[in-house]
Amino acid sequence: MMRKPMDRDDEIPSYLGKLTQAPLLGSEEELELTEAAQKGDAHARLRLIESNMRLVINIAKSYRTRSVPIEDLIQEGAIGLMHAVDRFDPSKGFRFSTYATHWIRQSIGRALDNKSKAIRLPAHISQSLRRVERERVRLMRELGHEPTHEELSTALGLSPKKLTLLLQSSMDMLSLDMRIGEGESTTLGAILEDEHTVNPEDVAIANERVEELHEIMTELTDRERRVMMQRLKMDDGEELSSVRERLAKELMISRERIRQIELQAIKKLRTVAQRRKFREMMSR
Repeated sequence: MMRKPMDRDDEIPSYLGKLTQAPLLGSEEELELTEAAQKGDAHARLRLIESNMRLVINIAKSYRTRSVPIEDLIQEGAIGLMHAVDRFDPSKGFRFSTYATHWIRQSIGRALDNKSKAIRLPAHISQSLRRVERERVRLMRELGHEPTHEELSTALGLSPKKLTLLLQSSMDMLSLDMRIGEGESTTLGAILEDEHTVNPEDVAIANERVEELHEIMTELTDRERRVMMQRLKMDDGEELSSVRERLAKELMISRERIRQIELQAIKKLRTVAQRRKFREMMSR
């Protein structure tokens, strides 16, 4: 047995569907009710609101989003409809539904901006973003593909830089506690690298090298080890000649002798290092 596909209207809760049971108004009846509502007739005002709830629901469905329930969108649209009833001027020659559409969309749009984002955007920025989205959808239908940044900026009459800034303002904030991955067992914060913390792997490698260097240094004589340790501890910008001069005074030998000890120690260290590497290769 084939299942009947779900209609978009099925997503509207049944109790809200009752709001559309009020009969539609003709132009003459609408004019009479708006004039009476402006004079303070509460019953006429209620009739206008109830008869236009279909309009509110249809507009709310076009703004459907996961971040705000459809019931809340309809409620906000109804608030906009009430403002329209209070401000409508029938002498301008417009139908009430045409005038009310602006107020309903504005009320729903502001509610989305306030409830769906952690940081509230100014009204003019939100309106510009909705214009960008409408133009993007239009271009996609017209071109048959997702419009490029340049195509979208040209259609909107904006510079690519201004469009980029506008789109960046609409980016949602993410929580570091947000669950991700299979089974959502990991948080976003757990996979982000802390740039202010030393990489544990680098620390382990550095410590291993220091230990290996200390082991190799045991192959040197006391004098050779002292000379090499002083050379390894050289400060940034310190010249080798000054280190040799200091060591020559401490050991009471010439600087040339210090240089010879260095060369002898370096040669011995290289021999030991090569021997150790050969032993590691043989043990594999």
